[in-house]
Amino acid sequence: MRRMGWMTLLTIMMATVLAALPDSAVAQQELSYTQYKALNWTASRMDHLAAFEPIHGEEGMYTALGERFGTVIVIKHTARGAERVWKSNQLSGIPDEVLVADLDGDELEDAILCRTNSGTVYVWSMDGYTLLWESLPSEYRNISCFTTANVDDDPANEIVLLADGKIVYIDGGTFNKDWTSLNDFSATMIRCGDVDGDGRVEIVLNSGKVLDSVTGGVEWEEEAFYTVIELLDIDGDGMPEVLTENGISGPLKVYDMDYGNEGRFR
Repeated sequence: MRRMGWMTLLTIMMATVLAALPDSAVAQQELSYTQYKALNWTASRMDHLAAFEPIHGEEGMYTALGERFGTVIVIKHTARGAERVWKSNQLSGIPDEVLVADLDGDELEDAILCRTNSGTVYVWSMDGYTLLWESLPSEYRNISCFTTANVDDDPANEIVLLADGKIVYIDGGTFNKDWTSLNDFSATMIRCGDVDGDGRVEIVLNSGKVLDSVTGGVEWEEEAFYTVIELLDIDGDGMPEVLTENGISGPLKVYDMDYGNEGRFR
């Protein structure tokens, strides 16, 4: 009979103990509210870090981290501590930004995305961390920002890039290039949403332009937003406003695009 190693024996013992614990004790293995909040807050403030929930309902939380040595790693966080569960192969370039996103349009996050300083985009499945797609070598020299949104009529979301000055849509289901803008644009942050209530998604650039996602035409233009932009329906009218601030300090501006100007709350 084969002897079990001490790690195997310990694993079996721990599984037996956990199975015998009451629900309240098992719940104690989950992260606390403070731990969840700290992970989400940090991930929301850093381009190289993204947080996501387990896709199979297991305990804890995950973070995907783009490290300066040219890889993306996934770390599992539980009340017992943290462990690395996956590391990518060496990437082309150093990660500039890491996102988690719903690409198939079922409103559940299913993919990890990374753009690097060499102009390459990578997409991995959250289920098994298999590589789903990467952009062709030397296809883009520079990708200054990216996001995901549903900018067409099919269920899948698109990867929306600002690559070499052009807005580019990559279908999140087939990974085919759907559209490239005719005009050049510049920005370091991009967001998408129906900010004016016309039923179509707009592309918002922190350089101060709001674009029609179908034609690529400029719908609205400001001298410039601040460095950070986010879209949020802060006044409850069903349409997201453009919130903008500098990353470190300074004022906040809120733009209400259905009126086409900066809003003031009374």
